[in-house]
Amino acid sequence: MKKIVKLLSVFLAFVLVISSGSVAFAKTKKDVTPVIVLHGLGGSDIYQNIGTDNEAKIAQFGLDVSAMAKNNDILDNALKLFTEDQTPDYYALFEALGNYFEGTNINFRNNGTPKKGQGIKTYWEEPLSKHKDYLTMRDFSIPVIARQVSDIIGAKNVYAFNYDWRVDMCQTAVKLRKFVKAVKKRTGAKKVTIVALSLGGAVMSAYIDKYKDKKDLKRLILLNPAYMGADVARAFEFDLKTDKKKVIPYLHNMEQDFQGGDKETIFKAVTALGDDRIENALDNLQNDILSSKKMRKKFFLEVVKPWIGNIPAFWEVIPYSEFNKCVKRMSKIGYLDKKSGLYKKIKRYHKVQGRFKKNLKYVKKHGTEVAIIANYGTGGLPLTSKYSNHTDLLIDTKYASVGATVAKYGKKLKGKNAKGKYVSPDRVINAKTCLLPNNTFFIKGIIHGMYKYDSDAAKFIANLSVGRVKPNIKAVKKKYGYSQFVKGDKEQHLTNIE
Repeated sequence: MKKIVKLLSVFLAFVLVISSGSVAFAKTKKDVTPVIVLHGLGGSDIYQNIGTDNEAKIAQFGLDVSAMAKNNDILDNALKLFTEDQTPDYYALFEALGNYFEGTNINFRNNGTPKKGQGIKTYWEEPLSKHKDYLTMRDFSIPVIARQVSDIIGAKNVYAFNYDWRVDMCQTAVKLRKFVKAVKKRTGAKKVTIVALSLGGAVMSAYIDKYKDKKDLKRLILLNPAYMGADVARAFEFDLKTDKKKVIPYLHNMEQDFQGGDKETIFKAVTALGDDRIENALDNLQNDILSSKKMRKKFFLEVVKPWIGNIPAFWEVIPYSEFNKCVKRMSKIGYLDKKSGLYKKIKRYHKVQGRFKKNLKYVKKHGTEVAIIANYGTGGLPLTSKYSNHTDLLIDTKYASVGATVAKYGKKLKGKNAKGKYVSPDRVINAKTCLLPNNTFFIKGIIHGMYKYDSDAAKFIANLSVGRVKPNIKAVKKKYGYSQFVKGDKEQHLTNIE
């Protein structure tokens, strides 16, 4: 009997060793596809004079409210905009703004490249287990998704590709390729998963255009991506229009949604002036600047060009169909030199944008699991005639989804567009016309990139990213009960739209 007990003990010990060995093996890096996250516009801080005693961070997008408020020419004339009985000296205002923006040094050189000594300080090829501050640096945007993914597969398997978001997408794609190769070498993985937010989606359009044949993408998760552009960029073709009934609610939304963020001060400073003063400013802008060809031209040449005129990224979010119109308008007024290195860069990416649909189909056909998240429920930025588009507050839903048929904000689809299994229950979206209708999901009520940690929305994205569920509407419905169309409340709990 003792011998039998001993034999059973040895057998059980053997089973336990094998079992624990299997569990340990299942947790090795080789069994976990490493995840790389890509931020969007403004996602990395930009510095000048890096490595010198004069090193300094450039204000986010060059906008420093306190510095601008100390400039009397800017402050005095800007305040006059908000009154009925005073007229700003627009010439002095434009000159002062132009000098201020030029002084921030955020703009590129004429050839579309950064000035010497500029760039980011957060490029790492190590996993986020070595850079844990990244996971909590913001309570929204891509760091939240990285943290949520890390909860599932560990921060040692999650990487952040930080990049100078001003740079041409095709150049950034080359750097991303180097990064992907480094991650694969470090982990021994044959493929990686990439989760790209906003402008990161445009980087991925350039990446798959050049490297799709490498077939090293296990999953590609695209969050409110900017690869097809945004209609607010129509401003480059002088499609400028304001509607105070839309602008004021938009500003209040931005103030509320960016509470605690870097941009909070900007919106609080504006909304603190009061709705009546804001309406006066909008009337003055419409009557004195937007309605005048001469003043529009002056504004672009003296204010916008010194600020962001040579930055490729802003050109590369122009919708494909509007690119030639924008180039024609801006070159005609002397804003864009068609013989410049900048033009060569943006023209190259324009061609990439035109091949995007074909490229995305290619990577999916060759084994990449693709999921697209397109948010809606908010009107567009009220600066162009397209402010009635459904957006996530920034990116038009029709572009983020790669082709969904979307009703105007506040309206519903009618006729044949309002019928079929791909139509949202609120009759706002018909996903049948999307490039990948079975792999495209719509979330109503969550604005651009503002995902909250540990919310249903962030968990859903994380689960897609690590492969806990296949990225198609049938699999998601079966596992989580979510339909293709869901809505998020204040805490981003997700429920099906009814």
